[in-house]
Amino acid sequence: MASPDDGNREQFGTQELDNLREVLQSRALWRGEEGAFVSRFEDDFREWLGRDYALAVSSGTAANEAALAGCGIGPGDEVICPPCSFIASSMSIVALGAVPVFADVDPRTFIITAESIGAAITANAKAVVVVHLSGQPAEMQPILEVARKHNLAVVEDCAQAYGPTYRGSKVGTFGDCACFSLQQSKHITSGEGGIIATSDPEVYKRAMLYTNCGMPWYRYGLERPIAEPVAGMRTRGHFGFGHNYRMTELQGAVAVGQLARIEQFNEWRRELAGIVRGTLGEVAGLRLPTIYPDTDPIHWTILAKLEQMPVADLNAKLAEAGVGGVGAYSEINYLEAVYQQMSRERRTSMGCPLPEYVSYAPGTCPQAEAAAKTAFSLSTHHTVDPDAFRAQVEAIARIVGG
Repeated sequence: MASPDDGNREQFGTQELDNLREVLQSRALWRGEEGAFVSRFEDDFREWLGRDYALAVSSGTAANEAALAGCGIGPGDEVICPPCSFIASSMSIVALGAVPVFADVDPRTFIITAESIGAAITANAKAVVVVHLSGQPAEMQPILEVARKHNLAVVEDCAQAYGPTYRGSKVGTFGDCACFSLQQSKHITSGEGGIIATSDPEVYKRAMLYTNCGMPWYRYGLERPIAEPVAGMRTRGHFGFGHNYRMTELQGAVAVGQLARIEQFNEWRRELAGIVRGTLGEVAGLRLPTIYPDTDPIHWTILAKLEQMPVADLNAKLAEAGVGGVGAYSEINYLEAVYQQMSRERRTSMGCPLPEYVSYAPGTCPQAEAAAKTAFSLSTHHTVDPDAFRAQVEAIARIVGG
């Protein structure tokens, strides 16, 4: 997937512009038939990832929701998920009428573990969402063992993880389904957008119906059902409940161009991550995230933890040094106001009753909460200037290391 823009650190290149021009000149901006940009993106993506089916959608959040729908999740089902992720990872469960059950994380990585999943399983558990947070792969083998033992579907949330590997295979190829985001900050982007990947034709079909108002638009040689007349009247063929989560041709045009450059983007991200680990790896008072055995991360960001200095103090000193600040970590889903309201009312936002053993109270995941209090993130976005980034990281080393 070579591109003439491989040497250009700008986020968008000539290919994306040429593709957009082609779409506009065609005057067909909604999802086209075979050979149009959305279908091209799906084909390119499934080939790049190594799965049989891919379904492009309007956003990463739509991908989260449709991946769960594809796995058959519905009202009253419990889905185990980590508290440390963008809230779409858990809100998508709520949107389906299901119940998020938060399982604690490894404080070294903020990633869900097989042990915490096992402790959260009840008779109503139907699936687990595994978030490969910040481009660090989860330890999938023990997670899969627990999931298979209890007949749980596994959805890999790869919104922040394009290309990292576990035991030599890309994340997104282990679970029943995987979902990816193409929001502006991600490894590749179409502004907003998402894509689902699976090797199960039934998961693909259910996800397609869910994202296309219940109308089948199956690809890859899968047979489409025929709409039969009812009471002598023709029907359009809505075979299930669904939203309009279709990706547009404009998004597809940009996504095709972006995917063609992903290997170069990831190399630049590796370069930035190397600066962090080479500069901060031995600094007293600071801990970088653990890299699990048999994993090769491609970082979206790097989550580090301060052992003594508050993040606010670090940012104040960075400002004094004339260097950009860092982002304090703030994503413990169940502490958000929307979950606190669910906790008070003992029902989800979709009206599903919360079992008495499901808690969204502070302290539900103590390791996640403790780790988050001292954590900050460093962006390893591929457009970041390496020299400016190095200056920021070196300033952090001086300030924290004393």
